[in-house]
Amino acid sequence: MVDVVNFFAYDEMISDEVFKEKGLEYISKTSVSLSGWQMVFNKIPKDNGGLEGLGLANIEPTADNSGMMHGEIYEMDEKFLPQIDKLYDHPVEYQRKVMRFNRHDFIMMNGFTYVAKLDQIQKGLKPSKAMMKRFRKTKKSFPMLYFARLMNTRTAD
Repeated sequence: MVDVVNFFAYDEMISDEVFKEKGLEYISKTSVSLSGWQMVFNKIPKDNGGLEGLGLANIEPTADNSGMMHGEIYEMDEKFLPQIDKLYDHPVEYQRKVMRFNRHDFIMMNGFTYVAKLDQIQKGLKPSKAMMKRFRKTKKSFPMLYFARLMNTRTAD
């Protein structure tokens, strides 16, 4: 029997294309929401490629513990865990965190995700147009209103 883990993706890893480019495989994938959290682009990149003010996707609790964000849970073989840790540079840049997610059939499930460490974030950062283009391809993964708000995010370029 394969030991499985549930990985919550909220960034470009939502895209099957990007997920597979990273050499990862999943058993199943399901849309989920995370209450009281929001996606932000405040993660300082290792290399900004010369683009001033560039920020990577990250999640943080909402100020008043209301609202929700959306993403995908990948059920996958735990053998991929070290590879995902390396992608997120855990524990140096991101902390792996176990959280509780709500599937869209209202069943709660546990999974893990990555949250940028406090010394790796900065206010006022923005995503790149290229990053938003990758998000645009994941339109079917998000509720329409959430997707529309995401697409209205100002970019650094």
